[in-house]
Amino acid sequence: MMLSKRLACVASFVDDGAFIADVGSDHAQVPLFLFDAKRIRGAEAIENKKGPYGRMAKAILSSPYADRTILSLSDGISSIDPQVDTVILAGMGGRLIEEILCRDPQKLSRVNTLIVDAHSEREELYAFLGRLSFEIVGESFFFDQGIAYDVVKALKRGKPIIYSEKECRFGPLNLQHKNPDFIAFWSAKARHLEELLKLPDLSKENTEAYRKELISLQEVLHEH
Repeated sequence: MMLSKRLACVASFVDDGAFIADVGSDHAQVPLFLFDAKRIRGAEAIENKKGPYGRMAKAILSSPYADRTILSLSDGISSIDPQVDTVILAGMGGRLIEEILCRDPQKLSRVNTLIVDAHSEREELYAFLGRLSFEIVGESFFFDQGIAYDVVKALKRGKPIIYSEKECRFGPLNLQHKNPDFIAFWSAKARHLEELLKLPDLSKENTEAYRKELISLQEVLHEH
């Protein structure tokens, strides 16, 4: 099975021998890929709507891995099996991921790994993961079909992790290892701000805000 660049990155963060819960599994591509690669011992595939659940169930039941997969029609982690040690939350907004994790936090007691692919509200989500005592230990920023993604792997620690505003905005590990896609993405944002600052009728308030933002980006792009 071939995965998209995004889902391949998500799968790469799963530890060998894990028992995963894939929230919003859709066609169950990630669990099936990991089973094919003999990298997981079991999976729970989760969907919250009957249509996607039906597609997911069909994919699993027609595979050789039906006896090692739990099919769940639920709103997230409220029904995860006690065997689950790794939860994947991919392809949804950061706020929704927070809501899912907050609905039944005691279900996370046996979970030691979260793999998150948030397409929005990343700043708030990364701060939330820290408060939940999950430390970001893996991070990959990349473009897939022109869309920027930032996939993270977080491990449970014994106490909350405090991330700075800057770390939450750009990603704590992205700041340490600024790959070409990260540089390209934020450089484009900086160029856009430079163009906005050239507008003749820009208000004083917007001018100050854009300049402050531009300085912030330039510092991140040029610091070593």
